[in-house]
Amino acid sequence: SELHSNHALEMQFESKTLEEYWCSAIVSFPGLCETALAVLIPFATTWLCESGFSTLLSIKTKSRNCLNAQADVRAAISNIVPCFERLISMK
Repeated sequence: SELHSNHALEMQFESKTLEEYWCSAIVSFPGLCETALAVLIPFATTWLCESGFSTLLSIKTKSRNCLNAQADVRAAISNIVPCFERLISMK
């Protein structure tokens, strides 16, 4: 009931991801947050694993079978956007 009447948390719920919301509410509702995160985290980690595996499968095609795909997979699943202009200017 206390969670239901907290308007600040309601506004945060509308503007954040579920994970961010529950992490920010952990001080006020530690037990509830722990339960919510225990349910949410496996979905994110499973998705990341499956995404990485799919990337590996697409890289390791029959014609590229003999290559070491570690660097290709790392680059493919990274969230980092390379600064091509800087890399080119260093050449």
